[in-house]
Amino acid sequence: MPQTAVPDDARRRSAARRPRVVAGAAGAVGLALALVVGPSVATPPASALGRLPSCDPGDVLTVPRGYDDWSVTLVDRLLRVEADYVPPDLVRSSEAGIGGGGRIRAVAADDTRAMAKAAAAAGAPIAIWSGYRSYREQVGLFTMYTRQNGFDSAITYSQRPGHSEHQLGLGVDFMSAGGGSPLPGDWGRTPAGAWMRENSWRYGWVNSYPRGKGGTRWSDRTCFRYEPWHYRYLGREVAAKVHESGLTIREYLWRNHTLLDRTGRAATPSAPAPTPTATPTTGASPSTSAGTTTTTGTTPPTPDPDAATPTDARAAQEVEQDGGIPVPVVVAGGAGAVALGVGVALALRRRAARAPDR
Repeated sequence: MPQTAVPDDARRRSAARRPRVVAGAAGAVGLALALVVGPSVATPPASALGRLPSCDPGDVLTVPRGYDDWSVTLVDRLLRVEADYVPPDLVRSSEAGIGGGGRIRAVAADDTRAMAKAAAAAGAPIAIWSGYRSYREQVGLFTMYTRQNGFDSAITYSQRPGHSEHQLGLGVDFMSAGGGSPLPGDWGRTPAGAWMRENSWRYGWVNSYPRGKGGTRWSDRTCFRYEPWHYRYLGREVAAKVHESGLTIREYLWRNHTLLDRTGRAATPSAPAPTPTATPTTGASPSTSAGTTTTTGTTPPTPDPDAATPTDARAAQEVEQDGGIPVPVVVAGGAGAVALGVGVALALRRRAARAPDR
């Protein structure tokens, strides 16, 4: 097509508009980059980015910890729930179709019934040795162990009040049906124990405290001694993911579901926790908000001689080499993108102002 001549006044209007259009486009690009890279202000809670905390005892409210967050709530040496955390749907083991005694959460009842039936059919019948334990009950148990063997020893095989999976109503010590305590010897070598190790995850249950590296009784992946009888209900979906990952419950939940507060403090204990007294303290209602409690008065535990010493002292905020971007880098990237857009716009505006009319 033949070109049409453009009047001089039209060319001048077009040249005058060009800096504004380019500036707007550059600003939009900068804003888009900032949104993609990350905000330049405080961010809401995010999944844990760093490596696992060390095995030093702490006293930090876990996040999330609402009753509806049962499948992903993590409690361990560092993380805890409140003293008044009591699951609202506890049922007796008989209602879950399994022998023994105690209570578990109703959310685990159907899968527990199916698991007990399958174990019996395989000639490895199971029962519950110990189910839900309240904060007050854990106070009494841990205090007894501390008096018998000292704090440094007790904390390697008994969780402090608030830190126990039993309080979640999802931690269960299993035993062989018709048998006695699973504690003597290695219950994992019994027919029932071996069947659970191979099949429990299919029904939403995962062993919380497997052996450590090289078969040691102490594991710095769990910060606990080997307990072949202790299982945690996660639901079939999460349990399958944990099984497939090859990680422990603690490692998997920390990496994928545990949340930090806005400052990241929830990942690093300020000081060890004290030996609990016989009277539990009053805590806030379980929620998903972050919070920390600093305690003093104890020293980190020393595992028994035949156990490996916990060595993972890296801070939890340290970003893993295989993924994760520190917040400062995200913020700097977003701010840099905005500055770049503004700079380009200003440069184009000055250039257009100097250009003669054509």
